[in-house]
Amino acid sequence: MLHRPDLGFYDEGQDLSSIDFYAKALGSFGEARVLPPTAFRSLQFSLLEDEMIWTRDWTAVGCSDEIAEEGDLLPFTVGIHGIHVQRVGGAFKARFNKAQHGGCRAIPQQCQTGKKTKCSFTSCGYSRDRDAIPARDLGDDTPEMQQYLGLRPERLLTAHADTFGPLIFVNLDLQPVPNGVALAELNRAGRFFEGSAHRAAAGKLEFPANWKLLGQHLAAGETMSESDDGSWLLARSSVDGRSADVAWLFPNLVLIRAERVTCAIVLQHTAIGQTLCRYFVYGTAGETSSAFWSREIGRRAANAAADHHATVRWGTNFRPETKGAALPLQASPQGLWMQRLLARRAVQVSNGHFPQPIFQHAGG
Repeated sequence: MLHRPDLGFYDEGQDLSSIDFYAKALGSFGEARVLPPTAFRSLQFSLLEDEMIWTRDWTAVGCSDEIAEEGDLLPFTVGIHGIHVQRVGGAFKARFNKAQHGGCRAIPQQCQTGKKTKCSFTSCGYSRDRDAIPARDLGDDTPEMQQYLGLRPERLLTAHADTFGPLIFVNLDLQPVPNGVALAELNRAGRFFEGSAHRAAAGKLEFPANWKLLGQHLAAGETMSESDDGSWLLARSSVDGRSADVAWLFPNLVLIRAERVTCAIVLQHTAIGQTLCRYFVYGTAGETSSAFWSREIGRRAANAAADHHATVRWGTNFRPETKGAALPLQASPQGLWMQRLLARRAVQVSNGHFPQPIFQHAGG
């Protein structure tokens, strides 16, 4: 049994894993408040997310065409856990990196601030990930081999891998719930990937917003449906004046489909208030240029950045008029959906029994 005091999920005098923390954010639309600002500015809340989301949910990490050849390897930090996916025998093998903390004997203090750092030992749980690594660069005694695979990759701790169209997902839990049925239902509803997927463009963008707010604004639109298990939300929106379907696959994937073109956006928090977007554009007809989708993502992300700026200053000297004031009503259906999912997972962490807790925090 996990005990909240032992895990240390407290900040600003609040028990972050208690349902009371979320209570005012769980009403009906038009009555529910936004989450307390702690959820978007607290290192402790970020650590709680590692336990209740990043080590439990299916997380998008990239696309199969990034590692098209046998032996190619894709690094990705999930929460604070450095993992990689490698193409082995025509399938995808997910493992924890051999050097979880860049080869350091202890995690340096500057790496424990909640901000991903640039490091000579790249792609540990506290540093930024590098791009996919070709198999030819993983020879014996190379730094890449020592960082990710070691001499006996078969002895590394494994994770679960799955695909949805050209996208690769991982799950770090010991016995995760399969997500194939929910993803098939989403594809029928939104037709995001049909036939062979041709990648026309890709890129990276980074924005000054918490990943939850960025997901909320990237997926903004008129809600149409959601999955029974709460794994995705589908909305109708517009792109450059044209009708588009937008889906948020919780936690970190947003799909936008417009005129037979799908833009897949993988979110990765690089700091508590900063999120990296890796986007991949698939399609052969319609607007497929990287510049077009960079502008569309940037337009939506600008709203998230403004929202984040206002939210993290709520109740502080930067916004003295908000001290003691009631939190604003949640004006976004996507935001309310996200709040309900967070509350559900927090209750599971605080009351659920896990045979082997994954969360490992020395300061707990």
